Amino acid sequence: MTFRSPNPSGMDEIRAAIDDLDRRIAPLLAERVAWVRSAAAFKPTREAVVVPWRIEDVVAKAAAHAAAAGADPAPIAAIYRALVDVSIGEEAKAWDALHPGAADGDAVDP
Repeated sequence: MTFRSPNPSGMDEIRAAIDDLDRRIAPLLAERVAWVRSAAAFKPTREAVVVPWRIEDVVAKAAAHAAAAGADPAPIAAIYRALVDVSIGEEAKAWDALHPGAADGDAVDP
């Protein structure tokens, strides 16, 4: 997919286009969050939820996808950093729900 720079005729068109994009993006984000939550079952400790090299890998790949499509990768990288931060929080909540009473650093069978 190649990024196409908009050439809007007014705010109504801009708002409609953004609403359409959000309608398509939101279900994909929900699916992504569901996958992230499922990862908690495979983590032996709560600390294992945060994987620094993976964070950088995800952000770099997203920025590269944006650049390959002809878009500025910087805002995409920033959005993905926020997305990963929220995702880590969701995975941590899922890990806690799977391992009630486990303290930070306690190893459990994934």
